[in-house]
Amino acid sequence: MEEDPEWVEVLGRPPMAVTEHTDETVLAGEMAERLDALLRAHNGLEPNAEGWRQLALELALKHEPLFKIETPVDRDSVGGRPVGMGNFILRSRMKSEMRQAKTQSEAARTIERQSKGEISKKTALNSLSRKAPVADEIRRLPFEWKAERAIQMAARKLSRE
Repeated sequence: MEEDPEWVEVLGRPPMAVTEHTDETVLAGEMAERLDALLRAHNGLEPNAEGWRQLALELALKHEPLFKIETPVDRDSVGGRPVGMGNFILRSRMKSEMRQAKTQSEAARTIERQSKGEISKKTALNSLSRKAPVADEIRRLPFEWKAERAIQMAARKLSRE
């Protein structure tokens, strides 16, 4: 199995402790490592002008209320309970087990055993018969991609003016 890149460990570090005795050069070194890891975590951005701009745009879209998007598939407009990935993943696991020449019942037993009883055999079997609605986060993707392309165009236009 492949080992995680070094920057993955940096992303899991706890908050930085800053006191009146903290050496700014040591703190700057730690922050440089964290900034590098943040850039790499966003599709391997480089620490150059284009990389910083891309990071700023991605973070603005994700966290800045000014850039919040509403889509036709958001729960506020659709109503009902949010649809997660649970049934989709369970259904995929069942199909994967069945491709290994197992019956539905054998596949369900395998999943029950692998989950140490968290997923019952009956639940695993039912995942195949349920209509599997698309998870909310997947239904939002085309609209999020459109917003990402639009913010890129806006940034390029603004940079030229």
